[in-house]
Amino acid sequence: MRRKGRLVFWPAYFDSENTRGDGRRVPKGLALRGVQVDELYRAAEDLELNPELKPGTAFSKKPWDRTGSVLVDKAKSKTLITADLAARIRSNRSKR
Repeated sequence: MRRKGRLVFWPAYFDSENTRGDGRRVPKGLALRGVQVDELYRAAEDLELNPELKPGTAFSKKPWDRTGSVLVDKAKSKTLITADLAARIRSNRSKR
């Protein structure tokens, strides 16, 4: 369900194993392997985007794979937020 002023993000947008045709939205250099919805949620929290977790939802290109999604406030364009989230997920992984 769409909400005004909110954007939906799926783990598939950041997965390096996906092609652009499969739904990846970031360049290969920013993409990561096996991104989970909880990592995406944590990155959105770090960026103070007021995230809302939607577990069990399915990405339209892979309706059998219920990865979940994250809704965030539209602070700037989706392209810029996507790049920021990818960078934050990468930095959070390097902290572990």
